[in-house]
Parts: sequence; structure tokens; C-alpha cells
Amino acid sequence: DGIFVPGGFGDRGFDGKARAAGLAREWKKPYLGVCLGMQVALVQFARDTLELPDATSEEIDPKKGSKNHVIMYMPEISKETMGANMRLG
Repeated sequence: DGIFVPGGFGDRGFDGKARAAGLAREWKKPYLGVCLGMQVALVQFARDTLELPDATSEEIDPKKGSKNHVIMYMPEISKETMGANMRLG
């Protein structure tokens, strides 16, 4: 048994995916996060383990409300266009 969290775009479902990543760690279950799934695992780790409750991604927080962006935009992509910018984690 394990938890698989697939990719996605934008903030839809971000917090739920992050919660799934946190539960996998808490319950000691295998976790496979692909693209955004891996990013939410990192965000949740920063929130829980590093005690950065406002940790997030630049993509999710474009108005820069958080001081703790643990995922940044890749410099070579457009911030206005979703898609065609997938990364592995």
C-alpha cells in the first residue's frame, strides 16, 4: 500500500495533495509524487518538519504573501502560461 499523487497545474487541489503527502510521511507509507505531487511533498515537509507554516510555491502564491517559497518558477518559463513547463520535482 502507498500513496500516489499525480501532477497538476495551479492551486486547485494543492492543499489536499500536500495533506496526502504529510499523511504518507506520518503513517510511514510509501509516497510517489510526480511533478506537482513531488512539489507538494516538499512544501508539506517544510511546513511540518522545518516549521515553516507559510511554506508554499511561487506558482501557488503569485502575490508573494509568503516569505517561504520552497519551490520557485523555473527562470526559462513564462509565468503567464500554464503547461509546457513540466519538471520532475
